[in-house]
Amino acid sequence: MASERQEVVSSDLTTSGIPPPTDQQKELAIQAMQEFEKGQFTPCVNTMTKLGNQRGNDPKVLHNKAVASFYQSGACAVEDLKAALQTVCQMVSLTTYDPSDGVEDVDNAVLYYNQAVLNYHMRQYRAALHILEKGFHYIEPPDELLAQNVLLLWVELYLCVCQYKTRCLAMKKSMKSCKREIKTLVNTPGLAAGPTVQYLRAYFEYLRSSFRKAQKMLTSLPSTASCSPGESLPVMYYNNLGCIHYHLHKHHTGALYFRRAMMENEKIVKEVKSSQKGKPLHTLGVSRYYELMYNMGLQLLHCGKSSAAFDCLIQAVQVYQVNPRLWLRLAECCIMHNRENNDDDAKLEKRLRVIEGSVGSGIHRKIILGPGTGQDKALTSTNPPALPSLQLEFAALCLRNAVLLLPDDPLDSETSSTDDSSDGNKPNPEPVLVPAPPANPMRMVEVANLRCSILAASAYVALCLNDPLLALQHAENLLRQPRLSGAQRYVGNMYMAEALVALDRVADAISHLSPDTLTTADIITVPPEVKADPEKIDKNDKGEKEVMENLEDKAPYPWIPRDLQKAKALMQHNLAVAHAVRGEYDKANKYLSEGSTNNGAPLPAQMYYLKLYLDLMEGRRQMAQSVIKEHFGHVTPNR
Repeated sequence: MASERQEVVSSDLTTSGIPPPTDQQKELAIQAMQEFEKGQFTPCVNTMTKLGNQRGNDPKVLHNKAVASFYQSGACAVEDLKAALQTVCQMVSLTTYDPSDGVEDVDNAVLYYNQAVLNYHMRQYRAALHILEKGFHYIEPPDELLAQNVLLLWVELYLCVCQYKTRCLAMKKSMKSCKREIKTLVNTPGLAAGPTVQYLRAYFEYLRSSFRKAQKMLTSLPSTASCSPGESLPVMYYNNLGCIHYHLHKHHTGALYFRRAMMENEKIVKEVKSSQKGKPLHTLGVSRYYELMYNMGLQLLHCGKSSAAFDCLIQAVQVYQVNPRLWLRLAECCIMHNRENNDDDAKLEKRLRVIEGSVGSGIHRKIILGPGTGQDKALTSTNPPALPSLQLEFAALCLRNAVLLLPDDPLDSETSSTDDSSDGNKPNPEPVLVPAPPANPMRMVEVANLRCSILAASAYVALCLNDPLLALQHAENLLRQPRLSGAQRYVGNMYMAEALVALDRVADAISHLSPDTLTTADIITVPPEVKADPEKIDKNDKGEKEVMENLEDKAPYPWIPRDLQKAKALMQHNLAVAHAVRGEYDKANKYLSEGSTNNGAPLPAQMYYLKLYLDLMEGRRQMAQSVIKEHFGHVTPNR
């Protein structure tokens, strides 16, 4: 391990104010260097102790002794090394490891390098890069070996923070350039057969959505390969297979692979031997526990296991608080826990609750209606909203966090730019990439798509929490976004109409409910960048079903309503409700009848409630009785 190097004290590298070493001290220094290079760390420490007794105020002696002691401990005494390096910094008048304190002093190069190495193994990559970029742009390392180690560490750090050429091309989805760079690596002697290039090739196919090909490449590699320092190939192997099966929509198989990766991760953590002074430096970052919990949480969420997914993601958020996607996923766990999908209200259990029973007999028999579908689960909790739980209050908090972590909405910047045009002010340029660890940083297109998802979820949660004004704000913001998918525009209009009805603005609500203008494009869930021939998704096109199936294959989760007819039925029901609120019962009955026909059996519970309400309000007692006897005869006498 070339993380730290021992430097021999010589007369031309003395510290100001310290007398030059004597011949005897030079001999001790040379002896210590030879012992260190042979791996004889205990004799080396003893020799450095003798030298330290004679030159106790020499920071180089203290530094070299600390490095030798660190190796003597098996690279476990990390805290002792950090304390010793801090002491050396104070002796050379450096209060911290900030390179700006002494960038012109070449003697400090080793201190900077050692601190960068410590940060690297503790996975504090940006802190290590700060030291290297500031400290070695202006100073020349004192020897060639140190310069080589600095450059190698520099390259490794750029890889870790996704700033290296091949990885950047992959992140930008620049497939042609990435393929050219990979071909260069494949043709490089000594690299082609290594696992690094093979994993990179599989990752390239993964980004091209060639998931089967990526799976074939991975399965051809040994899954039980020995672990390199600080990395576990079995963990990487099973994790990558889990990611591939996620995109193949084989979520339960993907969860199995993630579970195997977690088992391998636990195994490697246990295998790391810990001495009395702690674990070796290069093993401090070996655990991938939180990355695996993040991936497992997403997979379980798509398996429909909201509670288990929440438990995984709530652990990952302890480390990845700056990831807005993670906060959205936590909110989605809460939403799914309270309502699994849009077909819930058509289940037999919900429909049977429309009529709770009857009392009395004969002409005095009374029917008891149910409380409605909105009372299935308590929407309020006694727990504080900040306490993690599968409640919608916590979902609202998660969604607020997600919004705050996104950059400012460009639409707001354009508005402020127009308002300030007289002053010549210009909005600040948006950041190129937005951090979303453990995943790659997000491009602005991905941020725009994510903002739409967050706003849609926020509007829904606000409606469930009986806050129509906030829901209206979110829905308005959602509908003005330029990168809306068809499904998001569909639910945006539905949420906005519901909020407007709750605010007694029924006429405005009706303007957002236009079932006759809906097309297949209005319920597509994929983002706008997924290309589709507009002619093929016309509502009268014979190939509509085939186009929908192809686009649904690209969606990560099945969407309900799945077809145009069902989407129209739901909007017609909402339109019937709006007219019923205005007292326009004829129109309400017309749209409810059309919606019931388009929806098909079984009808959701809400349609039965509305049908009974309209029949009773218009005096159609016999029609109401026939509906009750036909669908709820188990609680009423058939006479």
